[in-house]
Amino acid sequence: MTRRTLEIVAFCIALIVALMAVHAWLTSRDEQQRLAATLAAQKQVIDSASADERARQASLADALAQIEKLKRDVQTPAQILAALPKYLQLPQPITLAPSSSAAASTAQGTAAHPLSSQAPAPSSQNSNPLPSAPSAQIPAADLKPLFDYVQDCRVCQAQLAAAQKNSADDATKIAALTRERDAAITASKGGNFFRQLRRNALWFAIGAAGGYIAAHR
Repeated sequence: MTRRTLEIVAFCIALIVALMAVHAWLTSRDEQQRLAATLAAQKQVIDSASADERARQASLADALAQIEKLKRDVQTPAQILAALPKYLQLPQPITLAPSSSAAASTAQGTAAHPLSSQAPAPSSQNSNPLPSAPSAQIPAADLKPLFDYVQDCRVCQAQLAAAQKNSADDATKIAALTRERDAAITASKGGNFFRQLRRNALWFAIGAAGGYIAAHR
């Protein structure tokens, strides 16, 4: 083998090594860029979910504080009956019956002026009265526990809704962390610059050996 041939072979080998080094560097850089992009994107997802959870927790705390204040402020039966329809939908509103003293006064006034409240005599037709619907009376003392129970139900509903949304955000964060892990594993398999260079050199050596064997058969 002449000197000129050796120089050409050495130049080709150096060129191939340089090309392998460039290829290894580009591959390693691409892997790192993909990993960095994935980590940045998933960090935004995680940060957004965490921010939503913090805002939701603050909103829940504010709602619970308002409910507790409402329970402290609403105490009298009149206040309760005015506020209750806002939170408990009933076919008919609950009303306060007149007290016994007021009913007695009304009865006395009616007895003192019997003619003023006397109704016309019913006609002979359809004289049978229709059956009245059964009614239930709620003692005034029970109104406050009933109102507080309704507010406690609102607390449970608010906490349940917040917990369900937090669970969804936690699932989103877990998925983002899983994607980060997968990206890191992929990048580690691709390897850094030296690992890529060794891999390229190995394949080059295998190809050169195969070409040498094929040429000398």
